[in-house]
Amino acid sequence: MRDRANYRVTKNNSQRAVRFPIRTKIQYRPEGKEEWQMGETQNISRSGVLFNVSELLAVNTALELMFPLPTEIGSEAGAMVLCRGRIVRTILPPSSDQFGLIAAVFSDYGLQPASRENTPEDA
Repeated sequence: MRDRANYRVTKNNSQRAVRFPIRTKIQYRPEGKEEWQMGETQNISRSGVLFNVSELLAVNTALELMFPLPTEIGSEAGAMVLCRGRIVRTILPPSSDQFGLIAAVFSDYGLQPASRENTPEDA
């Protein structure tokens, strides 16, 4: 049986992970690329993340992501989430001087202890 504490029921009675409105820096790159891009999370759930970007990528693009595990969901200060995922949705910015949004679903992830200095090269 699923842990209902991490899900909510929507109007169509399907269940989806609860989203935490957490803003933190996120680094991301398409799989196979060397250069990391920066963004900021808008919300995080156990299944994925919504974050802003300066340049949208195509839906289904495989990504590598790295962001600090927020203390709001029980982490040690400084712990990093290193994960892979894919883009499931993009949202165009309302105007050309604003950021677009990418929703990515996690396919796997790992945690890096807070005791190490975290850099994109660790991913």
